[in-house]
Amino acid sequence: MKGNITVCPECGHKIVEYKHSINKTLVSCLARLNAMGGRARLDKMQLDNTQFANFQKLRYFHLAIPTNENNEWQITESGVWFLQGRIQISRFVFTRNAVVIREGSELVFINDVKDCIQYKTHWKQQAGQPSLFD
Repeated sequence: MKGNITVCPECGHKIVEYKHSINKTLVSCLARLNAMGGRARLDKMQLDNTQFANFQKLRYFHLAIPTNENNEWQITESGVWFLQGRIQISRFVFTRNAVVIREGSELVFINDVKDCIQYKTHWKQQAGQPSLFD
C-alpha cells in the first residue's frame, strides 16, 4: 500500500514509503512454512499467486527470514510463538526500499488478525508441534 512520496533533494529520485499490515494471507504463508518443518523453498510450498507474491513480507514482521542456502526461508522463533498465540507483533510496518523504517504502535495476537479467527485453533495446534526451536 502506498504511503508518503517525497523527492530526494540530491538526485530527484522519488522516495516512496509503504505501509504493510499483517493479514490472513501472510499468516497462511507462515502456517504453511511451519507445517513444512519451519524451513522450505517457496517453489516447494505450493503457494497460490497471492501468497507467493507476498511471502517475503513475513521478514518485515520478523516472522520468517531467507536463508543463504538453496533459496530457502526459515520460520523464526517469533514466527512460531506468534502462530501459537504467545506473542504480539506490530499490526503495521512501514518500509522504504524494502527496508523497515518503523513499526506501528498497535500490537496484535494472531487472534486479532482479520479473518484469521476461524483458523486460529488449527494453526495453534499445528504450531504446537515440535519446531526448530524446541
